[in-house]
Amino acid sequence: MDSILLLAQLLLFALSALGVATSDWMRAAPEQHSLENLRNMALSLLLMLLVSRLRPTWAIWAARPFFLLSLLLLVANLVVGFGPGSERRFIDLPFTSFNLQASELAKLAVVLYLAAFFHNKPTDYPIIGPILAISLAAGLIIASPDLDTGLFVLLLSGFLLVVIGVPWRRLLAIGATAWILALSVSGLYLDRFEKVRDRFEGWSTYVSGRVSDLSPEVIRGPLYQITQAHKIIVNAGLFGQGVGARMPNLPESHNDFVLASIIWSGGWLAGLMVLLALWLILARGLQIAANLEGSLSVLALGLTLYLVLQAALNIAAVIGTIPIGGSPLPMVSMGGNSMLMAGLAMGLLQALSREAFAHKQPGQAAEARG
Repeated sequence: MDSILLLAQLLLFALSALGVATSDWMRAAPEQHSLENLRNMALSLLLMLLVSRLRPTWAIWAARPFFLLSLLLLVANLVVGFGPGSERRFIDLPFTSFNLQASELAKLAVVLYLAAFFHNKPTDYPIIGPILAISLAAGLIIASPDLDTGLFVLLLSGFLLVVIGVPWRRLLAIGATAWILALSVSGLYLDRFEKVRDRFEGWSTYVSGRVSDLSPEVIRGPLYQITQAHKIIVNAGLFGQGVGARMPNLPESHNDFVLASIIWSGGWLAGLMVLLALWLILARGLQIAANLEGSLSVLALGLTLYLVLQAALNIAAVIGTIPIGGSPLPMVSMGGNSMLMAGLAMGLLQALSREAFAHKQPGQAAEARG
């Protein structure tokens, strides 16, 4: 077991419990989430432990079926899915209380698919097939409609291809595909993304200091989350206010904005602990990728980017440097689907770590773990 990855995961779980408990104590909190969050963390940890015992090569062979399954679920989501308003983001699993979010599976499936594609292939191999497949997945997500997650899938794929050294002439196809997808949601279809427009309008006006120009609907909506999060972070102080202190009202304080809840209760130091845990995952993931070759190296790099890039987008949205999106804070935001996918990703990284350092002498392996 890789002690660095395990320490980072347990630290994020502890901070998640702190943030969700703080959210439950929030003034006018509509419902309690702590018990459900503990259940999700326990399932995620169990999944990590089970997957970490397997050889990582199974993920390469299972990548294409898993990606195909995610596509089928995305199609089913458009037919039988449900969500707020006209959104179709969840599939109700019969005989359970669990709702499946196909887009969360698709994020991880894209990483596995790209790693499997480059198995025994050079980085300059034609990539039109993966581009079309990933664009299809992103398009189905956008049609749900979930523009934020669809763009994240494209961003994650493009970033991974850049890092592993795919030639720029190949990557131009990624940009062209993204442009085609942007055109496909223009015109009348863009009316389904009124929430996205409101978020961008609120964010751009807020950062430019022209809040008085906003409509009351925007001020009470997306901008309210940004201003409340900033108020919470500034007033938290170095050591925080404690779980029992009533936090100002903040929508999604247990999910997308859980970082603000953590900082309110544990202070700026708790926020730094979140960054430390994510830095450990990033540094260790890159070290694992550097000690592997071929598709396993691509897989380790993709899993690391999958976790850290989501976290970076979430943190940037909470502090207001980008518009509010839908990226959860991995292993911290309360949500069964994101927690389980993060647990699966961490289990695979654990298995890859064992593979990466298995050939080292005992002294070298101990040094690598340290």
